[in-house]
Amino acid sequence: MGRSIEVTGPFGGRLKDLLEVGFAVLVLVAGPLAAQEIPKSLTLDDAIDLAERNNPQFLSTKNDQGPADWGVREAYGQFLPEVTGSGGVGYTAAGAVRYSNLNLGSLGSGQVGSSYNLRLGWTLSGNTIFGLASARATANATRAQIDARRFDLASQVALAYVTALQYQDAVNVARRDVDWAEQNLKLAQTRVSSGAAAGIDAKQAEVRLGQAQVSLIQARQNLADGRVALGEQLGVDLPDSVQLASRFQVFDPTWSVDSLVSEAMRVHPALHAAQARERASVAQARQARSSYFPSLSVSAGVSGYTQKALNSDFLIAQAQNSYQGLREQCQFYNAISAGLSQPLDSFPKDCSQYVLTPGLRQKILADNSAFPFNFSKNPFSLSVGVSIPIFTGFSRQQQVAEAAAAVDDAKQSVRQEKLALRTQLAQAYNALTADYQVVQIQRHNQEVAQEALKQRQRQYALGAAAITILDLLDAQKTLTTADQAYLNALYNFHYNLIRLQAAVGRPLRPE
Repeated sequence: MGRSIEVTGPFGGRLKDLLEVGFAVLVLVAGPLAAQEIPKSLTLDDAIDLAERNNPQFLSTKNDQGPADWGVREAYGQFLPEVTGSGGVGYTAAGAVRYSNLNLGSLGSGQVGSSYNLRLGWTLSGNTIFGLASARATANATRAQIDARRFDLASQVALAYVTALQYQDAVNVARRDVDWAEQNLKLAQTRVSSGAAAGIDAKQAEVRLGQAQVSLIQARQNLADGRVALGEQLGVDLPDSVQLASRFQVFDPTWSVDSLVSEAMRVHPALHAAQARERASVAQARQARSSYFPSLSVSAGVSGYTQKALNSDFLIAQAQNSYQGLREQCQFYNAISAGLSQPLDSFPKDCSQYVLTPGLRQKILADNSAFPFNFSKNPFSLSVGVSIPIFTGFSRQQQVAEAAAAVDDAKQSVRQEKLALRTQLAQAYNALTADYQVVQIQRHNQEVAQEALKQRQRQYALGAAAITILDLLDAQKTLTTADQAYLNALYNFHYNLIRLQAAVGRPLRPE
C-alpha cells in the first residue's frame, strides 16, 4: 500500500510573474548568472542538474580535470625535443677597455651588435617513459573522483529535496489539524450557545485551536528552512514561487542484500574512484623506481652575431693605418734584404700593393652594415650524452619507499571502501524493509484515527452523554499524532531508500 506525496506551492500574481520574467531577462544578459535559472516546477532531476551546474564544492572538484588532462599532454610533450631561442642587441661606447688594472686597448668608435641562439635539446629517461602512464592514471583517477562526487552530490540533493517535501507535507498535516480544531470549536460553541454544554467546552476547544495554529506556524518555518537548505545544495537561491514537483511512491523492496552488494562492487562510483587512485599510485611507484634508470640526452644548436661601428670614418682610418704599417714594414725588410750578401726569401717585394683601394673601402663599409639581421653564423654544434645515476644519497630510496607505502595505502582504501559499502548497504536495506512495514501500519492507524474523530464529532454534536469535549479533543490529538507518525514513517522510507541508493551506486526506484 503506498501513497503519493502531493506537492503544492504558492503562485504569485500576474505582476509578480512579469517581474520574474524581467529578472530572468537580466540574468540572461548578465551571462555567468544564466546557469542559475530555475524552473517554476522543480523536479528532483531538475534539482540535480541545477546542482551540477551551480554547487560550489562540485564545481571546485570538477576544476581538477583540466590540470590533470594537461598533465597527460605535458607527459606526451616530454617525448618531444625542447626548442629554445634567444636573441639580443648590445651597445658599447667608445673609450678605454680595462680588465682590473690592465688596459686592454681602446675603442675609437661606439659599437652596436645583435646575436641569436637556437638550441634543440632532447632527453629520454625512465621518468619520461613511466611519467606518461602515471599522468594518464592520475587523469583517470581525477575523472573517477569527479564522477563519485557527482553521485554523492545527487544523493545530498535528494536528501535535501525529500526533506523539503517532508516539511511541505508537515505543513499540510498542521493545516488539517487547524481545520479539525476549527470544526471542534464550532461544535463546542454551538452546544454552549444552545445550553447543551458548559462554557468551558468552548474555551478548551479554543485552546486546542491555538495550539494547532502554533504548530502550523512552526511547520511553515521548518518548510522555509528546508527550502533554504535545498537552495544551498543547488548553489542558488530558491524562490518561494518554485514548486517541488516530484512524487515518490512507497513500494515493497524485493531485492536481496547479496545481489545489491554484488552490484555495488561493480558499479559504485566511490569504489571506482578508490580503484582508480590505486592504479594511479601503482603507476607513480613505477615512475619512482625509474629514477635508477640511465638517461640519454641530445643537444644541438646554431648561433650568429653582427657588429657595427657607429663611426665609419674610424674604420677607414684604422684600415689605412694598418695598410700603411704593412707598407712600411715591407720597405724595411726590402732595405734589410738589399744590404745582405744573401737576400731574404721572397724579397724584395712590391710594397705598393699595401694600399687601401676604393674597392676595399666599399667592402669595409658593406661589412659594417650587417647590423641588425645580417648575421655571421657560428659553426653548428651537436652533443650526445648518457647519464647513469650511481649514488644520489638516499633520496631515491625514500621516494620509492613512499611510493610503495602509497600503493599499500590505496589498496587498503579500496578494501575499506568495500567494507563500508557492505555495512551501509545492509543497514539501509534492513531499515528500508522495516520502514515499508511501518508505513502500512501507520497508514492503517491514520485511517482508524480519522474515522474515530469523525465518530466523536457526530456523537458530541448529537449530545451523547458519554462523550465530552475532552473525548473530542483527545480524538483530534490522536489523529494528529497518527498523521505525523505516518508522515515520519513515509519519509523514513524515502530517506533510507536514498541511503540504499547511495550504498549501491545507482537509482533503485521502480519508476
